[in-house]
Amino acid sequence: MKYFEFDKHEYWALVVAETKGRAYTVYAKEVAGNGTQSVISEGDITEITKEIAFGKFLNAVAHLEENKGKNLQDYLNDFNGHENTTLLITSELA
Repeated sequence: MKYFEFDKHEYWALVVAETKGRAYTVYAKEVAGNGTQSVISEGDITEITKEIAFGKFLNAVAHLEENKGKNLQDYLNDFNGHENTTLLITSELA
């Protein structure tokens, strides 16, 4: 899996997908857009490393009350359990 940050689009999101093309499709379906082509026309996306993506994931979810009892391995398992989906999304849409 690869990790793509939509930081030039209307809504920020971090998508995990097999390919860049698939990431655009996931964003169009799960976040915003009138189809993959409209999302592509909004701008390029940034591929980030798995380590950076995990850091962003951990920073976003570790402080939540529902996750207080989790250890690092639990977070890693949650993180690795995502394929071709939105991992994080701007709080405007949450």
